[in-house]
Amino acid sequence: MHSTASGSESSLVYLPASPALQTEAIVAQVFRQDVLGDIRKGWNNFVESGQIWALLIGIVAGYMLKSITSSH
Repeated sequence: MHSTASGSESSLVYLPASPALQTEAIVAQVFRQDVLGDIRKGWNNFVESGQIWALLIGIVAGYMLKSITSSH
């Protein structure tokens, strides 16, 4: 502490605390997780939107192209 000449006033010097002494507030949020339900919804959307047909056609066409271009 530092004091003035009259001794009636004092000023405090604050030093930063070491990292080990500092605390932080952790805010948590609870999520409702239904992983299998989310997978099921995604699969149903994949089938309903017709993307399943594009996947199957792409697999067949890719296999045919591979077999045509591959050298034995």
